[in-house]
Amino acid sequence: MLVSGLAGPVLPGQAAAAPLLDALSITVQLDSATVARGSLRLRQIRSGGDLELVANGTLVREGLNGLGLKGLRVTAELRTDSLFGLRRYTAESRDSAGVLLDRVQVTSAGGRITLERVTPRRRVVREYPAQGDLMILDSATVVPFVLLAAVPPRAGASLLFLDVRSGSVTRAGTAPGTPTDLSMADAVVIGTPVTVTGLALPLTWWRDSRGHLLRVVWGQRSRVLRDDPPA
Repeated sequence: MLVSGLAGPVLPGQAAAAPLLDALSITVQLDSATVARGSLRLRQIRSGGDLELVANGTLVREGLNGLGLKGLRVTAELRTDSLFGLRRYTAESRDSAGVLLDRVQVTSAGGRITLERVTPRRRVVREYPAQGDLMILDSATVVPFVLLAAVPPRAGASLLFLDVRSGSVTRAGTAPGTPTDLSMADAVVIGTPVTVTGLALPLTWWRDSRGHLLRVVWGQRSRVLRDDPPA
């Protein structure tokens, strides 16, 4: 039900947008019913001349108890370089007792992208050629959207999305829309929608003028709402 990526790739030699720090709480809805809540954060880590952007967060299921999903806890972390190039992505799902149900790890090294997914019954490893515009798509978490929203959208941009659950890679286009008013707590925030076309399900996210993530809509049923306006 949720995702990652960038609105436009940053090419070698092209200046990147200034890193945008953010912290937010979110509500996940399915058909307007709340099914999960979580918190997300974006920070930067500098080591010598290297700057790494790190987005992480936790999502806890509150609804869907009839499907045995209530209490499911998903933690995820996405690390990129200062140009938003993928370095590592990890996501773990645990049940209410803390038992590991699923673990996904994506790493970029040596010109290859390696996807490893481990469940109690199987382990799958796949490799792909590294590409600068390769983005992550994950139906279990919204952590990658925090970095995605930080990059100004470009009309006509084309990106590769790696679906970490199916292992498929799809090229899709992105296009910014008309800014609109979004209600958030007791405030109204102007958000610009960015729509992705070419994926199996429709996808749109909203960002404010400073690159804060405001909202995500995926498919016909799933929505991610920011609980409070950006500081």
